[in-house]
Order: sequence, then structure tokens, then C-alpha cells
Amino acid sequence: MREALQDLSPFRHRFLGAVSVLFVGASPAFAEPPPLPSDVGPGSLPTTRAAAAAALAEEGGIPAPSTLSPAVRLGAFGLPTGGPPAEGPPPADAEPTRRWTISPSLGVQVMGTDNVFQTAQNRRSDMITTIMPSLILGADTSRLQGVLNYSPNIQIYANTRGQNRMDQRFNGQGLATLVPGLLFLDVRGASAVQTLTGGIAPESTLVTDRRNTLQTTSFQISPYIMHRFGDLATVRAGYAFQYVDQKTDSQSGQFTLTPGGLPTFQNQNFTAHEVYAVARSGPDLGRLALEARVDSTSYIGTGVLDGAYRRNAAIQARYAIVRGFSALVEGGYEQQRYGGVPGVHISGPIYSVGFRLDFSDESRIIAKYGRHDGFDSASLDASLALGGRTRLSASYNERLSTSAGLAGDLLATTSLDALGNPIDLATGLPVVQPFANSFLGAQTSLMRVRSAAAALVQNWPRDTIALTFNYEKRDPISAVPGTASFQQTGTSGAVSWSHALTERTTAFAYLQYGEFTNGILGKGDLVTASLTFTHQLQPRLTGTLQFATSSRSDERSTGRATQNLVLVGLRQSF
Repeated sequence: MREALQDLSPFRHRFLGAVSVLFVGASPAFAEPPPLPSDVGPGSLPTTRAAAAAALAEEGGIPAPSTLSPAVRLGAFGLPTGGPPAEGPPPADAEPTRRWTISPSLGVQVMGTDNVFQTAQNRRSDMITTIMPSLILGADTSRLQGVLNYSPNIQIYANTRGQNRMDQRFNGQGLATLVPGLLFLDVRGASAVQTLTGGIAPESTLVTDRRNTLQTTSFQISPYIMHRFGDLATVRAGYAFQYVDQKTDSQSGQFTLTPGGLPTFQNQNFTAHEVYAVARSGPDLGRLALEARVDSTSYIGTGVLDGAYRRNAAIQARYAIVRGFSALVEGGYEQQRYGGVPGVHISGPIYSVGFRLDFSDESRIIAKYGRHDGFDSASLDASLALGGRTRLSASYNERLSTSAGLAGDLLATTSLDALGNPIDLATGLPVVQPFANSFLGAQTSLMRVRSAAAALVQNWPRDTIALTFNYEKRDPISAVPGTASFQQTGTSGAVSWSHALTERTTAFAYLQYGEFTNGILGKGDLVTASLTFTHQLQPRLTGTLQFATSSRSDERSTGRATQNLVLVGLRQSF
């Protein structure tokens, strides 16, 4: 692990916001297709950026500044629980980047809590032992680039043995070059756990009733061909197979019932078959850039996605009015169908107008307003490097989707940093998977989802400070017969600070406040705070000590539910 992080030290500061972005949503469902192998934008693979920076240095350019700030990997509680201490940049005579990195480790942590079910009454204390084997794989060869982070959690409860379980958690992404310059294979996958009812900090399912948990697993594999016609155009065509599965331990328990007596969620899964083609003009057209796209996706599965489809064709024109400023115009046609009650059929034109500001390869603003998914909406993707140490990112989008569909969207709209944390393709924002965000409840219904997020991250040689904001609103459009659907909203803000106390010790402080409304809990609020210390006991042995507290209220409960946690953990790398 240490060597792998040293290889990527010039780029760690771009991903350290992951320590605090606990409620940032994903990008629009209509984001760019998988990046080209040469793309070095905010959401590109870190190995691609490293290669681009090395090439820039060889040409006499100035690579991105390095940082001593600690790298962070999110833990099961949704908060940073480890990572090696701060390191300086590798020496000038360091060995070149390794083509393969394999970082297995084994973690064991013991957590004590005074309210194991996070209830306002009938509080029960418990001691939870968690065994966390982990494997981080990295590839950086001429034919394969990618990152895989697999870390299942085995939880053993001392007093409430019925809560014992194993949660599958992994993130992975790889881009293989099968035929150089022609045939590529993009493979992605993810799995995580959230709560059904919402109103809890993301990924805090380690200390909640297992009947209130939902496991989501998704995979996507996309072979595609790409051909460049000199400087005239680039054409890409491909097929994408996607599978998403969501399962819960309870189908009719109190956690899934609305006051009307109907469940809000049923186990669901789907496979999606997508065929797409994209043609982009090259520099021969000067200031004018054109992109034509045809896309057809068919769904087979359960719920509102059974027999559903999405088809669209569009042409987008970009004209550079002055250097760095371009006008955007898009026009096309779409057809969509979803099951449920009522059934949804969309057939009509899609269009948008907007602008794009390019400050550099890693600083841009894209704003649009137009019509898609059968309604008018605006979108924004912005990522700005404010000097060498500060980054401001913001996004807004609206789309039609389901809980399972959001998980599938994640695969197409995110990349991974060197530690397996997902980052947004368009903005570079660290994200928590929509299916692992326990702040909002899970539903089987088709929803119109409005998402807004912003993050301001500043990195210093030994510190990273981040301010984040998130807003999400979900309006039901169509429901599965026999289930209830409801509107829900969530707004939250957070501040975090990571500080390298010594070369071997790092401290993390986190504070978050949020308010939510949903059909199960009514109106409520949530306050979460934590203080975490990690210390390198031996070259490959890291210890963790964490103090955390969470307090929430809602209209269904009587009083506030406060939960205090003390966590002690060890992780041995091999």
C-alpha cells in the first residue's frame, strides 16, 4: 500500500475530499460514456493522470504539486478509519511506477455502543467485533488500467446474536485495451449496504437492525470499438451489459411499512442491455465541435423496470466564441417506457442550450437548460482549481430513476481514486454511492430525482479542510402495485479536517448536520460528529481509535435517538 500511494503522491490531494463528502450524489444519468483511454479530466483514472503528468514533465511542463496530507479510505461507518500516515514525495531516484500493485490486509475492530438499534427508547448496549479482510489491486500497464477495492465486513454481536451478518463491500473499475487504438473493454462493479428507512448517516448500517438494511450489488461490462479518422472525427460504438440486485432481510417488517400499512420496498433486480454509438468531430472543424449520439437500453427484471426501455438520439454542437468559452446547443428525440401504476410513456423531442467554460484540463464549468426525461430542467457540472491547494466543485441535475437505477447510474458516471473511493466523472467530486446513502429511504417506485452538491476542499502540507453541502429531492412518478411511494427530501452540510500530527499519526475530525422528510419517519434531523486517530505501529501495522456520536429525531419516534460509539481497530498489511 505504501509504495502504491507513493507512486500516486502527486495526485492524492485531488481525492482527499472523500473524508467529508458523505452526502454527495452522483452525476446525471446522461453523463459522458466511459472515458477514452487518453482522457485526463477530473474523473479519469488516477493512473491515466499519472501518465499524463509524467509526459508533461518530460516536455518541460509543471506537474501538479505534491502534498503531505494523509490519504483516506472510507470505513464501514462512513467515516475515515484508516490509511497510512502522511508521507513525503518519493525521492528523485525512486523506482518507476510498478505495473501491478497488490495490497492485501486484514483488519479487526471492536466497537462499543450504548444504543445498538439507534432508538429513542428501550436503548440496548452492545459490543460488536468486525473482521475486515481487504484487497486493493491496481493495474497500470499499456493494456490494462484499473483499481479494485474489495473489503467485506463480518460483524459479530456480543449480546444481540441475531444481528450477526456479513456485508459485501467493493468498488472496482478497469479499462483493458484489447486491440490498440481499436477495441477496448470497460468493466465496473460495486456493492454496499444502506438502511431502508433513511434518517441515518451514510454507511452506518454496522450499528442498526439488520432488518433495516439493504444490500445492493451492481456490475457493468462494456466492450466498444473506437476509430480515429485523423483530425476529422472519432467514432465509438459499443455494447454495455448491466446487472443490479437489491435485497433486504425484511419484506414486511416495521421498517418497510408506511403508516398506511403498505411496504415501500420489495426485493428487485434487473439486467440492462445497451447499444450505443457516438461520433465526435476533431480539430479540423476549428471552433466548431459536433457530437452525434444514438443510444438504446432495454431492461429485464422486476418492478417498474420490467420491460422498460430508454431510447434517444441527439446531436450537440459546441462553438468556441472566444478561447475557453463555448456555446452549447443540443437537439434530438427520446422514447421511454416504465411499468408500475400509472405506467409511464415518454415520447418527444429533447433539447438544451448552455455554455462551457474551460480554464484548464482540470477546471471547467458546464451549464445547460433544456428538456429530457419528459420535463424541463437545468444541469450544472463545475470543478475549479483555485490555486494549487483549493478546489471548488458543484453539480446539479434532474433525472428519472429508481433505487436500483441509481446504483446502475453510479457505474456509468463515476471513476475511482487510488484507494477505491468513487469520484464523479464530470467534476472529480468524491461521492458516496446512492445505494449506500442511508440519509434517504429506499423505494421501489420510479422517481424524479433532483440533486445538488457542492464541496470546497483545501489541502496544505499536513492538513486537508473540506466544506460540503448536499440537497436531494425525490418525487414519486410510478409505483409497483402493492407498495407505497412518497416524496422525500434531504439537505445536509458537513465540515471535516484531517491533520498529520506526526509522520506516523493522523487525526480526523468530522461534523455534519442534516434535515430530512420522508413518508416513513416524517420530518427529522440528524447530527453526526467523530474524532479519529490512526497511528502506524509498525511498517505494515496501523491502529485506529475513533469516538463518534450520532443524534437524530423524527415524527415517528418519541424523543431523540442518540448513539455513542467507541471504536478500536488494527489493520495488518501484507
